[in-house]
Amino acid sequence: EIRITCRDEEKFTVVRKLTEEFKKDYRVIDVDGARVEFGDGWGLVRVSNTQPVLVLRFEAKTEKRLQEIRDLFRKKLSAFPAVKVEEMEGGSGGH
Repeated sequence: EIRITCRDEEKFTVVRKLTEEFKKDYRVIDVDGARVEFGDGWGLVRVSNTQPVLVLRFEAKTEKRLQEIRDLFRKKLSAFPAVKVEEMEGGSGGH
């Protein structure tokens, strides 16, 4: 699990817009955040109800694919100034 800072007043908007963006190209389960399905892995982003953070989790069949999925989420999240994507360096996020 990776927790990255996102201002409280913007975290729900960030997840909503990110969900819309991913739905253009991927299957997304949008219950309690956005779980993006890739076939050989998945990535999840959701808001914390108690802190100004986004919670991310990732799983993939290989370590290489896990990194690719994390990088894709990092790229998409970097479009939002309210999100501190540099904090994605910490945490395992899954495997």
